[in-house]
Amino acid sequence: MSNEDKYVVARNVLGLSLVLGLELGGEVKGKKDAASEKALKEKLARIWDIYYTRVLPDPETRELLALQAERLYQVSKTMEDWEQGLYGSTIHFLNQKSLDAVRGVWEQYAEAARSAPETEKVKKLAEAMAQGMKSSPAERRSWALGSSAAPLTAVLQDRIRNYVQRTWEFDQEIAEGKKMFPNPTFAVGLLSESSGQDRRLAYPSNGVLGYHLALAKAPLTELSPLRPSKEEEKEDDPDGNLTAFGVAKHQFTQWSLAFRELATAKQKRLTIRFAVDGWFTLCQSFLKTPREGETKRQFDIIDTTDLSSPSFSLSMFWSPFAAGVPDPPGLLGLMVAAKRLLKDRASSTLVMDDGEGVSLVVDDVDGDDMDPDNSRFAEAEALLFANNTTGAFILGLTPVEFWSNASVRTTLDECLGAAAQLYDDDDVYAAGGGLGEGAGVKEKEKAAARVKKLEEQGLQISNRLYRKHSRWLSPGQQGGKWRKPPVVNVDAKELAEAAWRVYQGLVIFQIEGQRVVHQGQELVKVSWGKGLWQTLLDFLGVVCGQFETDREEFRRVILEKIGGTSVQDALLKKALEDVSGSESTTATEAEADGCPVFTASFDVTSGTLKTITGHLDFITEEDKRLLADKSVPISLRQSSPWTIDIVLGAGTLVKPLVFPTPVLKEGSKTRIARTSGYIEVIAPAILNPRAAVPASVLDEYIFPTVLQAADSSSESSQLIPVPLNAPTVNLDSLPILFLSDTSRLSFLGPLASSIYSPRELRVRQAAIEQGLDESKWGSARLTLKESFLTMINIAAGLQVGQSGLFALSPVSGSGSGSGSSSSDGRHILILVSAIRLDCSAQSGGGIILDAAVLPLTRSLLDKTNKKTPSGDDDDDLQSFLVLLRTLECVDLTITDAELSLWKSILPSFAERCRTTWSHSPSSCEYVTTGGGHVPLSLQKGDPVLCTCGTGHFPPNYLSLPLWESAAARHATRVAISAPYCSPVVERVVFDPVLARKIAEKGLEEALRKKEERCRCCGKGEEELVEELKARGGETAGKTAEVLRKCARCLKVRYCSAECQRRDWKTHRTECVESEEHHR
Repeated sequence: MSNEDKYVVARNVLGLSLVLGLELGGEVKGKKDAASEKALKEKLARIWDIYYTRVLPDPETRELLALQAERLYQVSKTMEDWEQGLYGSTIHFLNQKSLDAVRGVWEQYAEAARSAPETEKVKKLAEAMAQGMKSSPAERRSWALGSSAAPLTAVLQDRIRNYVQRTWEFDQEIAEGKKMFPNPTFAVGLLSESSGQDRRLAYPSNGVLGYHLALAKAPLTELSPLRPSKEEEKEDDPDGNLTAFGVAKHQFTQWSLAFRELATAKQKRLTIRFAVDGWFTLCQSFLKTPREGETKRQFDIIDTTDLSSPSFSLSMFWSPFAAGVPDPPGLLGLMVAAKRLLKDRASSTLVMDDGEGVSLVVDDVDGDDMDPDNSRFAEAEALLFANNTTGAFILGLTPVEFWSNASVRTTLDECLGAAAQLYDDDDVYAAGGGLGEGAGVKEKEKAAARVKKLEEQGLQISNRLYRKHSRWLSPGQQGGKWRKPPVVNVDAKELAEAAWRVYQGLVIFQIEGQRVVHQGQELVKVSWGKGLWQTLLDFLGVVCGQFETDREEFRRVILEKIGGTSVQDALLKKALEDVSGSESTTATEAEADGCPVFTASFDVTSGTLKTITGHLDFITEEDKRLLADKSVPISLRQSSPWTIDIVLGAGTLVKPLVFPTPVLKEGSKTRIARTSGYIEVIAPAILNPRAAVPASVLDEYIFPTVLQAADSSSESSQLIPVPLNAPTVNLDSLPILFLSDTSRLSFLGPLASSIYSPRELRVRQAAIEQGLDESKWGSARLTLKESFLTMINIAAGLQVGQSGLFALSPVSGSGSGSGSSSSDGRHILILVSAIRLDCSAQSGGGIILDAAVLPLTRSLLDKTNKKTPSGDDDDDLQSFLVLLRTLECVDLTITDAELSLWKSILPSFAERCRTTWSHSPSSCEYVTTGGGHVPLSLQKGDPVLCTCGTGHFPPNYLSLPLWESAAARHATRVAISAPYCSPVVERVVFDPVLARKIAEKGLEEALRKKEERCRCCGKGEEELVEELKARGGETAGKTAEVLRKCARCLKVRYCSAECQRRDWKTHRTECVESEEHHR
């Protein structure tokens, strides 16, 4: 953790050390009797007050702060003292400079906490607090609630905002009246030597917002984790203020205990390293050559969420002079430095988030793509090369969501908030007596103006910086042994031109300089700012080390670009000489080993990556003879976005070429040298993942899983599967929704339906209107989402009937592959145990289906069909499968293509919740069979998952007969999340009709009435009425006639006979004749 503000670092270390002190201090050792539990609760309450509240409520809390600050001061004289002290095994400092900086702050804490309330010292602290809490109305309106209340933001938004504003105003009143003791952990920083910069607390600076406040209102089961106690629910709290506070404190207690357990475990599991430094400087210190006996520090995950915002300051203090990004080098500098700190592993990721999320931007003609011209930070967002194949290829950081267009992160609550902001802004402006265009206009006209603004500008998620960047993402590199990054040859001039365009576009536009003409070409004469020159050296060093190229020519072209001096020339030459070539195999080594070598070609004019040429030598004599035989045909096939297979004959020999960036087989050319024994494939690089042909290639690339070494430092280390864009969760710690009262689950409907992007909704609606079967929709991804939507609705009871039992049943003849492997057509059983809330920032406030998956493989069914002695386990499994036929098991009728897609994502769902079991080094089928593929196979009847995770379920997981005795040992636990579209790739927006209602009436009023919808297409009453009005029929405007009930059950509704017919395959499992027919 790094921050330039020593007061932020000092406060964080103080808080963590207090939590560690719960064990190390010895105050609550011994049995968990009532007295020790009470003492623990009281101390945690004081720690909360010290870390989060702006005033200290009592002398006991001040005494605890003083004692802890003095203790930290005493053990921090030197780095050696700190490392040998109580906290040194868990909390580390990067250098003596950082330790000295925070030590001085701790001394100030102790001095302030020991001061009497009436002293001049405390009065100055109170004045600083009062001054530091001044905030403008604009600040109070513009702060984002984020994912704190997701997915119940619509329900809790007003309550939480009201609570935050009331507590802020209360503390302001206390500070101005000097009625209570100002908290030194806040006030000392406000009274610092840099007070001339008008340091203020950033509104709202409320600790409650760091916790999952949705649990204050979410319906949870009695035994759900993180369920508030009756004491914390505060029945006499109609506004929900105290309930939100109690929920946050409850989670703080659970987090503190978990942190203490991790930090004090015998097997070291947690280390935190602090530095008082800017992010760029911190990275530079990490990149220094380690001293003798030390190893190079590299990391699996680097999360820069708090550092990569292009708008907000980086600390709890606000300053008008604070830079929007860590250093002048900005986002590119951050990415360059972080990239060099990542381990050379597929799973090594850099996480970034701009903290902005939603913005109003102008739509383009077809409404598909984003035009960020009106976005406040459009320049940084548009230029950040996570949306630029060329830039990502040059730096070697692959943006996972850019290629997968899939994320577990939902943006629904952000969309709701953005739509509501239109109404709120208008309301606040009118209340303030604004004289704008809407002032004095009747309410209906103002509402119409808001709706018009929404329709003209379009509500969407801006091109967020939130994404993960992975090192060499290619899933094809997962064979029996993880290989180093492929060798890529590049023409030095082309590489220099392309690299300069990336650097210039991302950095140089921020720097004031002058343009000069050199040899007839207009160039930028850069006035180098702080850290900018070092960023350029690092960037060019990374680029040059990434490829095989003529470094002298590369250096010469770059020097022409920057108008370099002799000093800059010398520095650049040294930087390029220092670049280590050890990261990748050389071209000579690769060719000798039979590994492919690649050559990248750039367009010199635009600097855009054009093609990648893959060169593959045939090494063995047998392979050479086959290639030399002119009667053997040679063809290409694309097996993944990264992989083009060279196929000799009818599959006699298949040689995969795994490219360093996604490519297309369409448009590829081949050079075949039968005598010389090599083949080259020149493939066009995919630049736009949304274009028609690339989209079809990437359609099945959703939640990829790759094999990599468990220990990156050992080549012989065990290979384990790693999901790339599905973050790990501990299912047993996530809250469980109470599903019996569906009236409290209204938030699930919009959450589930937001799985579709506007583009997908149009395709889906067109297919439904044409009466097309799902096998003819042209997208397995779209039909997969249809199945997800059905599962969520039925498991939650949002549709008629409720069931957690689902079977994936391919339609005969719906695609390639053999016939059904089971007599009733069921291939995979999915048994949902619970729906859990995942309120973390990484999910945006989503849900997870906690389920068991049981693939009905040929081998398993063969065993159950054989005659076995009575009481045999296989006989019990057969009985279990027969039993399912009598229960309400919902058959999801799918295509063969969708079945393959399910199989490809199930390993990711299994790995993301793997917390209670490990892969066997000797028997894991991912490694021992199938050549190291995840999943094991996509063929019907073949195994999908390895058996390492089968049978690992908590007690009473499913209340089904024969589950524990027969079925559980064949099933694997999975955490199923819906694949939401990524805002990185395309517009992500919820129901436009609902958006208009919110803009017109406000959030609360728009969501007050639960609107009836068509069970199949999802259209609501108002939307259907508008369509009827547009057509001008006799029934125009008659709501009662746009949705008609199923004539048998009289419960579900449909807008047309076509929708009813399409939905019958699902509805027939739950349709029960209504009693109304017998009255």
